[in-house]
Amino acid sequence: MSLVAKKIIFTLFVVLILSVQSLALTWSEALFAAAQNNNQLKSMEKAVEASEWTYKKTYTVFFPQISAFARMTAYEFMTTAESKSYSYGLNVTQYIIPSVGDIYNIQSSYANLEYQKANLAITKASVYYDLRKAFLDVLFLQEKVKLLSEILAKRKENTKLIGLRYDSGREDKGNYLTTQADESSAGYDLSSAKRGLTLARLKLSQLISDNISKVEEPEFLSEPAIVDFEILLKETPSYFILEKQLKLAEVSYQASISGFLPSLSLNASYGNSGEDWPPTSDTRSWSLIVSIPMFPGGSNVANRIIEGKNLEKAKEDFANSVYTLRYSLEEVYLGYKDAFEAFNVAKISLNAATEREKITKTKYLNGLTTYDEWYRVENSYVQAEKNILSSKESLLLAEALWYKTYGGWKK
Repeated sequence: MSLVAKKIIFTLFVVLILSVQSLALTWSEALFAAAQNNNQLKSMEKAVEASEWTYKKTYTVFFPQISAFARMTAYEFMTTAESKSYSYGLNVTQYIIPSVGDIYNIQSSYANLEYQKANLAITKASVYYDLRKAFLDVLFLQEKVKLLSEILAKRKENTKLIGLRYDSGREDKGNYLTTQADESSAGYDLSSAKRGLTLARLKLSQLISDNISKVEEPEFLSEPAIVDFEILLKETPSYFILEKQLKLAEVSYQASISGFLPSLSLNASYGNSGEDWPPTSDTRSWSLIVSIPMFPGGSNVANRIIEGKNLEKAKEDFANSVYTLRYSLEEVYLGYKDAFEAFNVAKISLNAATEREKITKTKYLNGLTTYDEWYRVENSYVQAEKNILSSKESLLLAEALWYKTYGGWKK
């Protein structure tokens, strides 16, 4: 391969690498990466898997319990010779009527599994909210750096303009120093935003376990849709987990009756025994065992009363938590609507400030208005530009919080 060809290939390779690095992360890609790599989500998924196996384990009470044994026993007496005996065989135990506690243990394990699934849904909503917030932090710091770069350029232009007017004797030194101070402040704001962007990129990178340089703006939103809060309330993971907490209390109360009820099991064994190895004398036995609690010191009565009180408390906690959740749901929704209206107001204000800035600057350059009036309008325009970015960020964060509250997230 010629040297020229190698240089061409190397150049194309560098261009390809740079183009890949410059690709912006989309919101869908961020969601996918978090689902695959986020440690908090993976931890909760493992907790659900463990609960599934715990639930399956509870059914082992319905299967026979089989064990094998082999035994050698040596006897030594003061007046006789040593003797030995050998035995081996199988023991089988089968519950005919498992204890009521075992039955309720199955129900409790199932309720706990559903509780863990609800926890996973809440964790997803929380992780995706944190991810959305980190994503938006990078997005708006990107835009803020761009805006502040434009503001700095504008401040430099103003310093140059007022400097020329000051040199010609048409502007005083105080006004010239003020524009210089504004330029310095704009430079600091830009540097600070760049540092903030570095940290925001790090935070987002940690959440998805990948290095991020920039993100792509997600699809912008229309006005929040009208919702039925009573229907939406019962579809939220928070409501689901409250139900499961109540269910766990109910099962625990029901299980407390097991302290009063009997259980029935069958035990059988088969083996060989004798004084020589291998033993040849068959031994068989079986027994039917009924276990009936009589008077365990009154602990069964106390447990029944305690679990009853815990159930009553769980019902009160459930009702109170549902009220709180219902309020939070509507509060966040209305905050979302407020943010949408505030963004629209900010857009109108920016349009007005832009037009006034153009008109006032023309008047100032033609001596038709004062420096103070031009300076005030100029600062109002700069602030309106900052406000529109801030309002847009607030709107998207309000949307993210809304999705978190009812357990959803923006695809």
